[in-house]
Amino acid sequence: MFDLTMQRLATDVGLSRQTIYRYFPTVQEIFRALSDEVISEIYSNLPDLPLSDPDYMSAFVDVALTVFCADSEVVRVLVLASAIGRATGDWVQVDPEEVLSSALSAVSPEHRRVSRDPEVAARVLVTYFRGALYGWAAGFLSDTDFAQEVRKAGSLAVA
Repeated sequence: MFDLTMQRLATDVGLSRQTIYRYFPTVQEIFRALSDEVISEIYSNLPDLPLSDPDYMSAFVDVALTVFCADSEVVRVLVLASAIGRATGDWVQVDPEEVLSSALSAVSPEHRRVSRDPEVAARVLVTYFRGALYGWAAGFLSDTDFAQEVRKAGSLAVA
């Protein structure tokens, strides 16, 4: 997928290059749009549980895994492309640490497994998750191994 060109995309989808360029000035913009779609799909399908529910994190992990593994070949490439975009400062996406910190703030401190401080707990969870995510995206983990590691990350958050 990293060898994607506008010409190849136009041929594959039956459109002219000019039509594609009208919506996406660069291949990187296509990757960004697809990556944003994956993230939006996760956040638009959040669990119907209150953030304070100790089962919320497990349900959130299930939603994320369903989205990530639905088309893992494509999503793996998008993960790597978005990491490159963020590293170069070209992309800004939702900060999962901020989102999780807010969620963990709603959980009573005695249920936070790693730290009573929601920001520390979120940082630990996101760090562990990112290790699994990038290992999976690079092909070091299978979908099954990735799911297992992400569930471990989620279990670090709440008891």
